[in-house]
Amino acid sequence: MLSYRNRRTGEVHVPEPGSWMADRLDGLPEVWEPVESVEGTLPPAKPARSARKSEWVDYALTRGYTREDAESLSRDDLARLLDDPDAEA
Repeated sequence: MLSYRNRRTGEVHVPEPGSWMADRLDGLPEVWEPVESVEGTLPPAKPARSARKSEWVDYALTRGYTREDAESLSRDDLARLLDDPDAEA
């Protein structure tokens, strides 16, 4: 099944094939990147603020950050940064 990942935020949408949403996302390649998805796989959920730093690092990787950048921040900094919907990698 084809999904679309937002190049900036890492957000993933799985539109119904042939739907208006699929056509819309397909028409915005500079923002939405087509990716193959495994049926039943959802993007990772944001960890709880009290989660281990390694969970926040893994989550940051799904949001476009490099491992080096994510590991250079504290857990609390990652949580604050990734809690902000306008945060960029």
